[in-house]
Amino acid sequence: MYKILVVDDEPLIRTGVKHMIVNHGNKLFSEIEEASDGIDALDIIENFQPHLLITDIQMPEMNGLELIHEAKKKNVNHFVILSGYDEFDYAQKAIRLQVDDYLLKPINQTRLSEILSQTVSRLENKERLLNYNHSLKEIKEPDEKESVRKFKTFVRENYMNDISLSEVAEYMNLHPNYVCNLLKKEIDTTFVHYVHETRIKHAKQLLIDECNLQLSAIATRVGYENSRHFYKKFKQFVGQTPGNYRSEMKRKGEQI
Repeated sequence: MYKILVVDDEPLIRTGVKHMIVNHGNKLFSEIEEASDGIDALDIIENFQPHLLITDIQMPEMNGLELIHEAKKKNVNHFVILSGYDEFDYAQKAIRLQVDDYLLKPINQTRLSEILSQTVSRLENKERLLNYNHSLKEIKEPDEKESVRKFKTFVRENYMNDISLSEVAEYMNLHPNYVCNLLKKEIDTTFVHYVHETRIKHAKQLLIDECNLQLSAIATRVGYENSRHFYKKFKQFVGQTPGNYRSEMKRKGEQI
């Protein structure tokens, strides 16, 4: 069963697309989630792990192409772009990002159904290929403790950069799916959660050590290109905003 995430800042568009997907009649799309912007979409992706992302191009905070760029790092591989205009420049960028298709609004039910059928075929072919490759050779299990150590080392040395699951898997010489299962089994976490946790840990230290460093600069230094995403993740992990955390640590320092 496959999952779809629909991202658009217009509620009527999201509702319409979801309705069309349901009417498509292919029961393989069992779950459909929605988000109103790119930042919220990234949070949903971490837990939902969609097989297909359908996103508008023009959205506040983060446009559709930026969202696709970030979603690729979280192991999302299939994308459809929605647009109200036949924008050649965006279409060219979408091709470079290896987007599956490009839909103009108002959305045509028949065209969307064709795209969904093509996506199912691609997903099924990929699964068959994976199963075939696994059947060709006996997979030798790597040393799991050593693999976790390598994973932690890679993240520690690269958390400030634009890293993805595929990159760390290549570094470890393992399949991305194996890395996901390994992290869950050995340290009860996910790739995305561990990267955020590492970034926030270093951000907390910078907030204390670099009192005059702007919050946006700290966000960039620990690997967040978008300040809002940084603030949201910081509050999620620490329970308060970066500014409040800095003020609290400053007060505690003065009391010593």
